[in-house]
Amino acid sequence: MARPRRRERLSEFQRRLRRWRMLGLVALGLLVLAGWGAYQLWWSKPGIAIPIQQPIYALRAGETVQYNSLPPTSGPYARAGVGWGIHDAPLPHEIQVHMLRRGGVLVQYRPVESPALPDPVAEGLKRLIGRLRTFEPDKYCKVILAPYALLDQKIALTAWGRLDTFDAEEITPQIEERIRYFLDRLIDAYNPERVTCP
Repeated sequence: MARPRRRERLSEFQRRLRRWRMLGLVALGLLVLAGWGAYQLWWSKPGIAIPIQQPIYALRAGETVQYNSLPPTSGPYARAGVGWGIHDAPLPHEIQVHMLRRGGVLVQYRPVESPALPDPVAEGLKRLIGRLRTFEPDKYCKVILAPYALLDQKIALTAWGRLDTFDAEEITPQIEERIRYFLDRLIDAYNPERVTCP
């Protein structure tokens, strides 16, 4: 008579064990899903990843290099830098890379072919970057806006190892949001020189 009770207890234990295993697997699956969602929401970076170009060293006077993306996102850099903010002239590749090493993000646009023609994208970007740097100077101090004639598309956003290019006829709220998202995620994401805002 003792054996059936023992079997009943054993089978009851096995049912409970199976139930706990199932609950554990479901909980683990939910945890993995939540982690992946959090990664996508908070830690994934905008744009596309560009392989980091080696060697990373300061160029000597007269030395040139070919970068693995245009505009460049890593590689050899100039010893000199430029001021943050809005520039009316293009920046040399070596200086662009140095500013990226300092934690900066570059917003560049392909200028219109004739300076006599209106350029709504350039004007819109100047207003946007000027507004961001004026009203949130601590957050957006490491932004550079400059023309860049070699672009295939109208706008390029670059940070260390990241590139986002796209076309635009004007700066719409959606484009502003895309640019701000890139800036918010990537300003100071890479800053081996530990440069702070001026």
